[in-house]
Amino acid sequence: MEYSAMDSDEKKPYLFLNSFLVKDEYKDLNVSEFLKSTAQVSSYDIDTQHELEGRLFVKNSAEKKPKWATFAEEVTGVDLDELSNRSSSALLIIKTPENTMAFTFGYGRFLLDTKYFVHDFGIKTALNTLKHDSLRSVDLFTLDDQAVQKKSQAARESGVGVFGIDISKDVLRAVTGSPKSGVNLKSISGGDSVFSFGIELNIDEMSDLISTLAGYYDNDSYKGEFSWVDNIRKIKESSEISVLDNHLITALKAKSSDVCITIPEMADWDSIWGFSFTRSKNTINPTIETNDYYANLDVAAVSLESIKRDRLFVYDVHENETEHQIYKSIYFEHKTSDKVYVLFAGAWYEIATDFMARVNTTLSQITISSLPFPEVYTWSEVVDGKTKDKIETEGDYNERAANTHSYHLLDKKLIKSNRTTTSIELCDLMTANNQYIHVKHRKGGSAGLSHLFAQGSVSAEILLGDKEFRKATRKVLKRVCNGLQNAVPLDSFKSDGVEVVFVILGEDSSTLKDNLPFFSKVNLTKAFESLSQRGFDVQIAGVGTLPKP
Repeated sequence: MEYSAMDSDEKKPYLFLNSFLVKDEYKDLNVSEFLKSTAQVSSYDIDTQHELEGRLFVKNSAEKKPKWATFAEEVTGVDLDELSNRSSSALLIIKTPENTMAFTFGYGRFLLDTKYFVHDFGIKTALNTLKHDSLRSVDLFTLDDQAVQKKSQAARESGVGVFGIDISKDVLRAVTGSPKSGVNLKSISGGDSVFSFGIELNIDEMSDLISTLAGYYDNDSYKGEFSWVDNIRKIKESSEISVLDNHLITALKAKSSDVCITIPEMADWDSIWGFSFTRSKNTINPTIETNDYYANLDVAAVSLESIKRDRLFVYDVHENETEHQIYKSIYFEHKTSDKVYVLFAGAWYEIATDFMARVNTTLSQITISSLPFPEVYTWSEVVDGKTKDKIETEGDYNERAANTHSYHLLDKKLIKSNRTTTSIELCDLMTANNQYIHVKHRKGGSAGLSHLFAQGSVSAEILLGDKEFRKATRKVLKRVCNGLQNAVPLDSFKSDGVEVVFVILGEDSSTLKDNLPFFSKVNLTKAFESLSQRGFDVQIAGVGTLPKP
């Protein structure tokens, strides 16, 4: 996919271009329609000698001084005319018979109305044209308890492995690197809808360039080295989001059990005692129940605006109250014949169906533990004339489970490790048969469960690899029960025969796997694979509720 004019001997000007591809269905619109309605621009025809169809738009910019100029002028007592500046922005839109493309200069991208442009043109074209081991930087969006954005840069050109990408939950947002053989571009970078590159180019070669770029986008060569990027895609297209939001509204109007309300960030679950909702703020429950939200929902009035106005209220033992927008607290999966969409922490994601299938296949391999666990107690209390439903704290539950079934109680017994930033728990409960039990409330939703699976993985891995940690662990175990320290030999600790058990309070074992939020399933399967590869046996158990006797 070369264009012959590139081989000419004459020295061509070097340009760094930012390109955007118009969606096929909009390519025949008048070029001025691709601008934001608020854009203040001057419009120029293209010189007829170039035989190009399109226009150049230049932003009308006024001279302005930076905000700190007033301070600087007060310091000196004189006007500082040198501080006034004018930022320049321009936008060139060119049509060819097959494609329409925009090229931006300065801040020209902010003149574009993004709904007309292919949302993944930049990232996909970059992946199709980059040499996979020439990456210089990657921008990632990690889906976990809360979405985290990360930018990683390498000191020299590197393969993707250097950047510590977790293909089960990292969404690739942008990438920079060098072109692969046969691609006549320099310094490639792409993110979302913008593809940027350096090129030596004469204006008369623009039509050839556009068809070359469209060709680079319109293939799947990236799947050879970057197939994992299709696991999860964050949806940015407002029209697509709007359709998915409508499916959510339909589910809410039907009071569907597929809608799960969860706290959208990490929290200290031991200090939280209750939750309530808009329209029933005084009815405080110990767990987040979607049905409590539904109970006072005016179905006829449900809209996107109403669920963005509605709040989930969170109360802690120190009488602090925090609130979260319901839209950002909803976890919802919408399935079509060939795709799965997930609303999580206020953003929509498309999950590749084969990735979803792989996660569920791994999940099916995890055994349900046969260890006995008592149900978790619930009860009601009247405080200041208000009835408050309560659920047993993890601490109280662990103590009762230990007493009921003669488990050793290790909850809150912290052990220092040089491999973690904070001291960690070995586990919450331990049996005489080398079973390490980690316990968490289901009420915490995705965030609490991710913490549970991470805690179990970290503790087991450090136990296996850190002699100093084993030494400290033996001291703690001896204090709990003399002889228990023999379960962790100082020098020849083996994972063989050691069981890591994840216990989730508030959900029966029979429904546990099905009812986990998708990203919790991802984190559980990661913990299972990581620990299994190290020789540990991994099991899970659910614990239902019981009115306190």
